[in-house]
Amino acid sequence: MANYEKTFDWFDFLQGRIRYEGRARGRDEPPIEVFAIEAFGSTYYGEIRRDFLPDAKTYFVRVVSFGWLEKNWYGSEPDPHFCASFLPSQLEDAQTLICQGITAWNGLEDKPSFLFSTRSRFTGDVVFQDGWALLKDDKDS
Repeated sequence: MANYEKTFDWFDFLQGRIRYEGRARGRDEPPIEVFAIEAFGSTYYGEIRRDFLPDAKTYFVRVVSFGWLEKNWYGSEPDPHFCASFLPSQLEDAQTLICQGITAWNGLEDKPSFLFSTRSRFTGDVVFQDGWALLKDDKDS
């Protein structure tokens, strides 16, 4: 039997901490893969998914959304009523942290489900979907 203890552990990096939260049921959506980040003085949640290339044998990882303030709020687009907004430098740190987390998770014996496959291969690429997080207006700084 697999031991998934490390799969759900926090990983500490210079920019903050990240952990795989597992699958959650999205609002009127199929289950989604969730991660959490502790950085910038708070905890934020996001959605991540595996997207296959046309050959259906290789896939990359897409960060769909980020910045949810509560674990139970998800969706394909960040919502200003339920998500934090970030300075450009904070989003750069979040991107670095997410990429480091994916690398760490991929190195685990018991990988998160979005990285585990016996029939396909992860390209190592991480794509941040347009509008994946809310950007703070200059006036909000």
